[in-house]
Amino acid sequence: MSQPIRSKSPMSTVEILSPNRNSPRNQPIRRLTPHCVAGNLTVEATLSLKHFLTYDAKNGSSTNYAIGGDGRIGLGVAETDRAWTSSSRTNDQEAITFEIANNTGAPDWRMTDAAINSWLNLAVEICKFYGYTKVGYKEKPANITIDQIETWIKTWAKSDEMIVTLHYWFDAKKECPGPYFIRQLPWLVGEMNKRLSDPSYKPEAFVGEGSTPPTTIPKPPILIPEPPKPVDPPKPSEPSFKEYMVRITANSLNIRKGPGTNFAIVRTLTDKPNPNLGSTKDAYTIVEEKDGLGARRWGRLKSGIGWISLDYTKKV
Repeated sequence: MSQPIRSKSPMSTVEILSPNRNSPRNQPIRRLTPHCVAGNLTVEATLSLKHFLTYDAKNGSSTNYAIGGDGRIGLGVAETDRAWTSSSRTNDQEAITFEIANNTGAPDWRMTDAAINSWLNLAVEICKFYGYTKVGYKEKPANITIDQIETWIKTWAKSDEMIVTLHYWFDAKKECPGPYFIRQLPWLVGEMNKRLSDPSYKPEAFVGEGSTPPTTIPKPPILIPEPPKPVDPPKPSEPSFKEYMVRITANSLNIRKGPGTNFAIVRTLTDKPNPNLGSTKDAYTIVEEKDGLGARRWGRLKSGIGWISLDYTKKV
C-alpha cells in the first residue's frame, strides 16, 4: 500500500537519534509495538542509554519513540527508518516502536497514567497519519512458539488494519511490555478504534486500573424517588365481643357444627326444665355471633359443642 512519508509526529518534543537503525525501512508501516523501559526514566535518559547511542551491529538497540513517566515524547529513530527494538527484523521493518517508562519494577512493571495516555494519543495520531481507521490486536495463545508467530499473525491481521504486536512474542526471555500494560491493551485498542471510526466521539482518557479494564469514573446516577404508594384508610376497629347468656324459646333447637343450616347437626336442645334446677330452664352462654344460612344470626356456644340459631332464643 502506498503511504505518506514523514520523519516524526508533531507530538514529539525531544530528539536524540540513535545510530542503530536501518534506513530506510523496507516495508510499509502496519504495526505498533510498545515496550517497557524497566525504569522510571525521562525521555532524555531513555534515549541516551548507552546501548541506544553506541553503534553495535550485533547487540545495539534503539526505538522510534520514547515516552517518559510525565508523558513527554521523544524521537530516537525516524519513522522512515527501522529501529532495532523487538528482537525481530521482520516486526521492526513494519513497526513503529515505543519505549515507555515504568514507575514500578517487577513483577507488574506498571506505567503512569500520563505515560499510557501519551502512548494512546500518539498511537492514534500515527494511525490517522498513515490512513488506518481500525486497530487489530489478539492475545497470543500459550502454545504459539516464536517461530510460529508470523504465521499466527497472518491468521487474524487484516491488511487495512494497524495491528499491535508485543516484544515478548519474539523473545522468550522477555515479558515486555509487562503484565500491567498487557492487561490494559483490550481497553486501549477499543478506545483507539472508537477515536478512529467516529469523528464525533469524545476521547476517553485512561484512568488507572479497575476491576474492569480502565475507564473514567462514572458520575453517580440521579435517583428519582418513587411516588408514595396510596395507603388504605384504617378500618374502624370492631368493638370486642361481650359474651352473654340466652334461653331457648322453641320446644327444641338443633346445635350445628357451623353457623348455618348447611352444617351438620351435633345434638338437639329442648325447653324442658333442668331437673337439677327445679322449674328453671337451662341457660347457654354465647361467645361469638355470625351470619349464616337459615337464620338471621347464629351464636357459638361457650362449651364449644357448636352453633345455635339466635332467632329462637332470648337474652337472660
